[in-house]
Amino acid sequence: MKPTKGNATSPGWLKVAKAGVFAVLFAAFHICFAAWGEPPSVSKRTPLPDQGTISPSGKFSPSPAMTTNDLSPRTTAEAQTTLQRALRVNQTGSNTFQIGRVEFDKQNRTVRVPARVCLRTQIVEYALVTQTGKAYESVFTTEASPVDLHLAFLLLGLAPVPVGGNLRMPAPVPDTNALRIEVTWETNGQPVLFPLSELISVVEKGPESPGRKLTVEKWLYNGSVFDRWGFAALREGSIVALIRDPSALINNPGGDRDNDNLHMPNALLLPAEGWPVRFVISLPQCPLSPPVKPPPWASPVTPLSTNQSANDQK
Repeated sequence: MKPTKGNATSPGWLKVAKAGVFAVLFAAFHICFAAWGEPPSVSKRTPLPDQGTISPSGKFSPSPAMTTNDLSPRTTAEAQTTLQRALRVNQTGSNTFQIGRVEFDKQNRTVRVPARVCLRTQIVEYALVTQTGKAYESVFTTEASPVDLHLAFLLLGLAPVPVGGNLRMPAPVPDTNALRIEVTWETNGQPVLFPLSELISVVEKGPESPGRKLTVEKWLYNGSVFDRWGFAALREGSIVALIRDPSALINNPGGDRDNDNLHMPNALLLPAEGWPVRFVISLPQCPLSPPVKPPPWASPVTPLSTNQSANDQK
């Protein structure tokens, strides 16, 4: 049948249909082009663990202890420089000094730190920490700074050493870093003094067992470590560790250090919680220099003159 004007198959309608299709394609192309020209959406980047954290409300908190390296000397030379800069270092006697709350005697080679009884009746992992450290698992706490204590040890000639030894085996303690630690306090106006090891019990059969005395005569001064966050002892507040802890300043070198369920405060000897005490830490004495031997050709009378006898004969 021959198409007539106005029929649905007429050429006029085809032109209109083609125009509509072209308009739709043009609009779609315009939309795609506009979307392509916009920058892609990027999710917000979160900070790395060593940079800080973001709270649920979006608040950023920087990682703590980011500036401890500026406060903590690493060598004796740096300790001398720190000593010169630190106005709070006071000389209290001919051989005694005070750094913050830490006192040390250069001649007797002793360091004294004030502390308080913290825990008496539960398993512990530390003998001494700062009040902002792991006080929930320490026998004693102190307000003294680990940096001040570290500075005192450096000025007395000690140097950090690694915490060595195999698992569940005693650690070697160099003579230069062997410490004797005692704790003293007053009861009814009378001074009381005990070795730190007698104030700690080892309970292999559980907290309810009587246990035995901690057999440590010489504690290891390892001097903590420096990591990417700074001075670990300052950040964690660990001073005297009963378990293996390189971050602490002083470590228990015994074979029981690799079990964190063995150590209990000796409540039979300790005073009440909160009682003020003082740690007395004795350093090894400096070795005496060997006497200078005279050369084999020197006589006892004239060690530096070989012509004396010849001159006497003239």
